[in-house]
Amino acid sequence: METIHFENIIKSFFLGIFMGIVLQFYDHADMLIGYKVLTVLASGSIGFIIGLLTEWLTAILPLSMANARMYFFINNLIALLVTTCIMASLLWITSSDIENKQSFVPTLSIVLGIICIANLFDYMMYRRAQNKLKTLKAFLKDK
Repeated sequence: METIHFENIIKSFFLGIFMGIVLQFYDHADMLIGYKVLTVLASGSIGFIIGLLTEWLTAILPLSMANARMYFFINNLIALLVTTCIMASLLWITSSDIENKQSFVPTLSIVLGIICIANLFDYMMYRRAQNKLKTLKAFLKDK
């Protein structure tokens, strides 16, 4: 439990809200604004659950995989698998319409694409912070 990054779980919540907003623009269904807000909040909650499961599964990994690049890659794969499973189960539980199943693949593609971009951005921010830390250490060592 001490290796779970709670910051990433909170990031997943806000990423879920962002995805809910993006999907509202993708699907132009005529709904009341209250339903749209509830949909965005539900996607944030689903993002929170996905983040929690992803961080929990990543925390189980052995420390021998402590390489940052491998950690981010495996974390991304776990997030993609968990998201696909949760979205497929939500489709299976809530709907049996053929119309909804046909729009599932483009929606899933958008969501998985956003997750990949977010994880790539997170890795780039990590690398940037590590480079700044090296620069700071070199500067302090010279003084």
